[in-house]
Amino acid sequence: MLKLIIADDERIIRETISHLIDWNSIGIELAGVCKDGIEAYNMILDESPDIVLTDIKMPGLSGLELVQKISQTDLDTQFILLSGYGEFSYAKEAMKYGLRHYLLKPCNEEQIIASVKEVIDDCYHKRATHRMQQQQKLLLDNLHTNIISSIINEGVASEGDYGSIFETYSRFLDFSSTGYELYYVYFLEEDNLSECFEQLHIFHRKNAPGIPLHGIYVHNTLLLFFQSYQREYSALEEFLKELSFEEQAVDLSYKRVSYENLGILLSTILNKVRRYGTIYCMNGPHPVPTCNYKSLILLVESLCVRISGAADAEHTKEFGELTDILNGITNAEFLKQLASNILIRFSTNLALCSPIVATELMLELNQLQDVTTIRSLLTEKLREMLREAAAQPSSHGDLIDKTIAYVNDHLSNPNLTLKWIAENYLYMNVDYVSKKFIKETGSKFSNFLTELRIQKAKELLTGCDSEKIQYVAEQVGCGNNPQYFSQIFKKNTGMTPSAYAKKMNGGS
Repeated sequence: MLKLIIADDERIIRETISHLIDWNSIGIELAGVCKDGIEAYNMILDESPDIVLTDIKMPGLSGLELVQKISQTDLDTQFILLSGYGEFSYAKEAMKYGLRHYLLKPCNEEQIIASVKEVIDDCYHKRATHRMQQQQKLLLDNLHTNIISSIINEGVASEGDYGSIFETYSRFLDFSSTGYELYYVYFLEEDNLSECFEQLHIFHRKNAPGIPLHGIYVHNTLLLFFQSYQREYSALEEFLKELSFEEQAVDLSYKRVSYENLGILLSTILNKVRRYGTIYCMNGPHPVPTCNYKSLILLVESLCVRISGAADAEHTKEFGELTDILNGITNAEFLKQLASNILIRFSTNLALCSPIVATELMLELNQLQDVTTIRSLLTEKLREMLREAAAQPSSHGDLIDKTIAYVNDHLSNPNLTLKWIAENYLYMNVDYVSKKFIKETGSKFSNFLTELRIQKAKELLTGCDSEKIQYVAEQVGCGNNPQYFSQIFKKNTGMTPSAYAKKMNGGS
């Protein structure tokens, strides 16, 4: 609903107009009536009405002066002037300030309503136009921001051939003929980045709303850049001088560098930021992480290969480098992406853990949001995997290899025992085989068999629905007793088979 104010120094006129018309029925909220121009001016500042119906001659401020003063503000108020026949020249003077509607006295209810409805249509048309312009500007700003983010993302992953990247986006941005300004803001701590971007957004929207502002942040340095639009930027520099945060340990400092074009500026920025793992791009008041994914993944994969071949893997220089990389990542989503890549590598090419163990850990990590918790859990689990791999002998003797192979081939047999394998397959004394098994595997046969059955059950439950628990129980040697299978599965995993299947297949 639009708001309207009535201003007239004649009480009978302003009260008649205010009570004569059913304003609600035409979509108008009557915000107030005023007896002179000064009162009207103050009420306009307080109420920000869409429409003011005012007499052209009033004490204090005339209607014409009221129109003039309001035209100098940022208010988008529409006026309807009430004028006598001899005052028409004043109405024409008011047209210089955008006035389009006036009524000659005396006027009746129908004339006032018709004039107000015309203004209502104008107001809604202006609102729609303004909204469309704002949306177009927002879309354009977002487009430029997204393009800059894409260039940074592609640039840090490239071999330094930025020209081909710029060519890809040359339809959207001018890389060659428009000057740009770059401000380095030093010593900005990452914890203050969001607040800094919010303050910059407010300042820029007020002082240079038509010029897109871009920002890149890496390791305590913010790089702000925009199209050159004047010779000096004292307002921005004064803002940067006064920019401070409660938790900031060191005062900020800045430096400005002018560039002939955007291509040269971006080439300079890319050469500086490509060695960092996480790069933040400014999207309005928000920092958006752009991760140097490709180069870090290549480095991590190389470290994983070297770690897997080391005798004391968790204490190698390479494992230290890997943990240093993990410690340097502050974005939770990127850390989880990197963790997944490491775990997939550990479970496939390097065989340091099973795919099921890797999948379970990835699911657990994906539920976490705190970077420190993610990093601690991942590092702890990687150390466990390396210790377990180091503790396992590279090969067993022929006797134990045969035993393990037989168990794998006959895991669905619910009556499988070491005694039967020793006497009917190996043709040896069960006590001798048992001692040999413990010595070479470090585990009792019963524990080994249970672990193997649980591991096999996990593999079968991944991709299986809860209605097939009976089938899984049979395949892992629990016969037709799914209740017993559920009991031993829960005892070893802390979850029922159906809950585990749901979790592994995308449920909660």
